[in-house]
Amino acid sequence: MELLRAFTFVFKDRRWLIKLAETALFVALCPVPVIGLLCLCALLGYLAEIIHNVSRDYPRPLPEWDHIGEDIGKGAHVLRAMALFHLPLALVVGLLYVAREMLAVSLFGSLTFAGVLATIMPLLLIYLSFAWTLLAVGLVNYAESWDAGAFYQFSKLLRGLGNHGVLTLQWLVYSSAASMILLLLLPLAPFLFFPVQGYLTGEFGRRLQAARMQMRDAHTRAEPAAAVKNLALIGPEGHAPLRSSETA
Repeated sequence: MELLRAFTFVFKDRRWLIKLAETALFVALCPVPVIGLLCLCALLGYLAEIIHNVSRDYPRPLPEWDHIGEDIGKGAHVLRAMALFHLPLALVVGLLYVAREMLAVSLFGSLTFAGVLATIMPLLLIYLSFAWTLLAVGLVNYAESWDAGAFYQFSKLLRGLGNHGVLTLQWLVYSSAASMILLLLLPLAPFLFFPVQGYLTGEFGRRLQAARMQMRDAHTRAEPAAAVKNLALIGPEGHAPLRSSETA
């Protein structure tokens, strides 16, 4: 995956300035009640379209903002999946907040809470990484089929993580690095986040599709060899050939 290209691919589009300006407008409206929720859905739908275009190797993958209603519909599915995947994390954070209010009334309680937090924080980071990677595979599958059920086919998502662990880990590293760079570019980060992360996830999807095709081709080539082997075990009358001990 090309981290630098995730930041530069937008400039190959002749209308990049207008598209980024429109993206910035939607980002700026996100804090507004009700309207902000619709804008967030539109941005997430726009993200899914970037993933779709990059995974299909479109020469100019940055979409136009000319079908906002469709973007909102697509983004609503993404937002629902994000909320579900992060629900366990939100519950744990809520319980930690309650525990802090109950324990942090004395020095001993504060030390106890600090010990609990130090113990559980690595587990939260592990779960957060797992949720992000599972969501990334779900986003790739969703952008490929536009079927909202792609987010909830957990056996398929887990199988994808297991079969392509190296690609998934590579995406996680590049996505985390891009987020850190965007934090350094904080004034630009809000509207660059969607193109950058969309490109990286789309590239992840393109490589996943290639890896799946290779696995499918290898399986297809293996089937005739297995069939020939099975035929060799069948005798001329349709029975398995007798072993030497049986003929004796």
